[in-house]
Amino acid sequence: MKSIRFFRKISIVLLLAIAVGFFAPQTSLAQRKTEEFFVETGHLVKGEFYTYFRTYGGLEIFGYPLTDEFVYQGLTVQYFQKARMEWHPENPVPYKVQLGLLGEELKYRQPPVPEPTPRSRRKVFFPETGHTVSYAFLDFFNKHGGIDIFGYPITEMYFEDGQIVQYFQRLKLLWQPNDPVNTVAVGNLGSVHYNMYRDHMLSETPGESRIQTEITKLRAVVSLRYSVMSTRRNQIVTVLVTDNNSGAPIENAQVNISFVDKSVNVTLPGSSQTLITDKRGFASVSLPVNEGHSGTNIVVLAVVTYGGLSTTAQNVFLLWW
Repeated sequence: MKSIRFFRKISIVLLLAIAVGFFAPQTSLAQRKTEEFFVETGHLVKGEFYTYFRTYGGLEIFGYPLTDEFVYQGLTVQYFQKARMEWHPENPVPYKVQLGLLGEELKYRQPPVPEPTPRSRRKVFFPETGHTVSYAFLDFFNKHGGIDIFGYPITEMYFEDGQIVQYFQRLKLLWQPNDPVNTVAVGNLGSVHYNMYRDHMLSETPGESRIQTEITKLRAVVSLRYSVMSTRRNQIVTVLVTDNNSGAPIENAQVNISFVDKSVNVTLPGSSQTLITDKRGFASVSLPVNEGHSGTNIVVLAVVTYGGLSTTAQNVFLLWW
């Protein structure tokens, strides 16, 4: 009887081994997928970049690829709509793939703010950059990788072109109150950076050609250093002007800035200024705020002209003391 039981056990073990051997190749084949071609933009994501893409959020975090891999200044990179991936073979695992510091490179960093008091779990202050991540933005930040993916915050939440945004070293977050499913989303920082610098990059990349586009429509974005401030201080205004179609920066565009007191619809004295954009499409100015009542919204209006084209953009800050 013992020998019969022994052979039965051996038979069961063999059957299990056969079953594992039968199913294992199918599982490993599924896990060995190392690349994907995206017909939406006509580019391939492969290897370590593809593994990173699938591991850390896919389309929600990175968007579609805008390029294939290419080497720029000795570094293998690939642009996506929302980010740039970089290959750093000298780094330890799992930091060989890193996201580019696009928020820093595009000069979105704002001066640090005091740490909020009292402390709250819904507001986390990062002394490394002097900025706070709060509420729904904090939830999204923590859920999708935190500092490793986003880097540190380099602004507070603020209004940009009529929308609440926050910039991090590597990514940009958007508040979408009319979307109940995706209330917080990642902005297209990769597209902005790539379209701004692609002519320079592609001119140094063998096999690629420079892309020329006709400008038919302008896009302007107004950024403010302070979302809340008192009078007798200067507000720092930065305007970015780009081609609405390609995202390329527009140099020598004329930008007329003015501060309007919303409560009485009057332009604040000394706030009007005319600027010219630089090669990166930026124009910046420091303007005094000498009048206004506490609790008043001040609209910063930018009127942009370039050739026969024109557009307007605005942002808002609050006077409070």
